[in-house]
Amino acid sequence: MSYDLYFARREPGQSWDEALDRTEPLPPDPVAWDNVVAQAKELLGEGDIRIVAYPPNWEMDHETTGISVNHWEGGWEMSAPYWTHGEEARRVVGLLYEVAALVERVSGFEGYDPQLGRPVAEVTDPGRAVAMFDAVADRFGRRGSVGSTM
Repeated sequence: MSYDLYFARREPGQSWDEALDRTEPLPPDPVAWDNVVAQAKELLGEGDIRIVAYPPNWEMDHETTGISVNHWEGGWEMSAPYWTHGEEARRVVGLLYEVAALVERVSGFEGYDPQLGRPVAEVTDPGRAVAMFDAVADRFGRRGSVGSTM
C-alpha cells in the first residue's frame, strides 16, 4: 500500500480521469529521465538511490524514504509506502512533493494526487497527506516500527 502520484499531459478542459485513462504508450524520454534522476539525487542523497533500467522503462527507488519514481511506457508515476507517521511522514511527503515538482518541470507533465483529488501544484500544505500516513500507520499498527521517530 502506497501514497501515489500520477502525471499526465492534459488538453485544455480535459478532466484528470480522461487524461490518466490513456491506453496507448507514450514515447519514452531518456533525457528527461536522466535529468530527473540527477536532480532527485541532489534532493534525496545519492547513496540511497537504486536505479533499475530496462528501456523503455526506468525506476528509481530511494531506500531510506521508499520514494519511487517510475518512467514507464513514456508515462510518469511516483509513490511512497506508508512506513512513517508524524514528523517523519511530513518530511517524506515534503520530499515526495519536491521530487514531483521536478518531474513536472523536467518532463512537462502535470502531477495529480488522487488521494487528495488535486493537482500536485495546488497542494500547498502536506498536512492532509501526513494525516493519511498517520491513519494507515494506526490501522496497521506500524507506529514505532520501520522509519519511526518514536
